[in-house]
Amino acid sequence: MAVYTSLSQSEVENFISKFNIGSLKSYTGISGGVTNSNFFINTDNCEAVLTVFEELNFDDLDYYFNFMQHLSSHGFSCPSPISDINDNYIHDLKGKPAALISKLSGKVFEEISDKQLIQLAKSFAEMHLISLKFKSRKKNERGLQWMKDTFSMFADKISSDQRELISDELSFLENIPEDLPRGVIHADLFRDNVLFEEDRLGGIIDFYYACDDFFIYDIAIVINDWCIDHNGIIDGKRKKLFIEAYDSVRKINNNEYDALNSYLRLAAMRFLISRFRDQFNAKDAELNTMKDPLFFFEILKNRRQNLN
Repeated sequence: MAVYTSLSQSEVENFISKFNIGSLKSYTGISGGVTNSNFFINTDNCEAVLTVFEELNFDDLDYYFNFMQHLSSHGFSCPSPISDINDNYIHDLKGKPAALISKLSGKVFEEISDKQLIQLAKSFAEMHLISLKFKSRKKNERGLQWMKDTFSMFADKISSDQRELISDELSFLENIPEDLPRGVIHADLFRDNVLFEEDRLGGIIDFYYACDDFFIYDIAIVINDWCIDHNGIIDGKRKKLFIEAYDSVRKINNNEYDALNSYLRLAAMRFLISRFRDQFNAKDAELNTMKDPLFFFEILKNRRQNLN
């Protein structure tokens, strides 16, 4: 989360006046993240998150909000959009889509215990199963073609060794297995998108990259962040723990197991490309945490060696 669009107190008060949530007591910009502007909102009646969407359009938000509500209606712990007095979720704020989202309890943990990892794995598998009942479909806008197109925009700004490795890897990724189970995936489930109350899972947040894709790809994204050491090398014990817990809820088939390493490479490439993109197209922000692309460059090199 971050703040690119600044809001005054009067602008926030005017925005929340459309909702039946009482008067504003305080608001605070949220640091971290690279995409949207976010503020914690505290009123007489509730705590919520005000998000100004810097890149998404109104149609995109309909899909994401509908999916979040679908998950919530099945008892899954995730945020939900808050409707205003006219039953609308999405508003225009400074020429950008904006919405008020429910705030979950809990906090982000950088160091994850085994109990937390097991809870996350089971909840993640439940999300995938629930997604099978969601009828809307949305293409993964950050798929392989997006990676190729985006790479071409900054290829001349990185070293020749980096350029050669990425080009070679993009060619490899054109032929990875695709006859695999799919549904709606989160597509961005890093540690900073999960809240815990000590060892109890508070919920999963930030569904604004959700799309229709392969479940094993979503699993690979998680492993590449949750099951690694400080150098990005996969911790075999934690990977096994995560997969066994996930598999206890949704069975991973043999084709998915066989394809896992290819999707670990795809997941590493996706975030390497997006972090390079963010680095070379940095936006001014009051609160922002830029993420280092070179960390994922090392992860990609490791996955290419199949050291997992």
